[in-house]
Amino acid sequence: MANADLIADEEEFHSSYRIFINAVEMLASPPEQQCEAMGNFNVAWELKEDVSAGQFLVKRGYLTDTQEAWVEALVGALSIVNTSVLPAGASKETNLVAMSSPRWQPARFMAKAVLEQLKEFTTANAQYLGL
Repeated sequence: MANADLIADEEEFHSSYRIFINAVEMLASPPEQQCEAMGNFNVAWELKEDVSAGQFLVKRGYLTDTQEAWVEALVGALSIVNTSVLPAGASKETNLVAMSSPRWQPARFMAKAVLEQLKEFTTANAQYLGL
């Protein structure tokens, strides 16, 4: 890979990682905060998609094997959340019902652990992005 391609790959990775970690932070939050932060619009589907995109951060050479295992475990934990059967729409009440489903609890718990396990890389990511 040429140097310019390596730089572009690194920039893309860090941008994608930031979107992922922001979604994980949101997933770790209580349902009320999740809905408010996401504008009460299809919160369940959007949040699951954003966190599940973490699978594309694996095997890129930026995270350690252990960090990748945590990302994969969280993505796997979301597999029990079938967003197609949860209520969807643009109302606060509808999204709060969807995000209060007990199906989210394992992933919400795991998201907190993932944030802790990725803390060091998240700090480096913020520095890379100038945040």
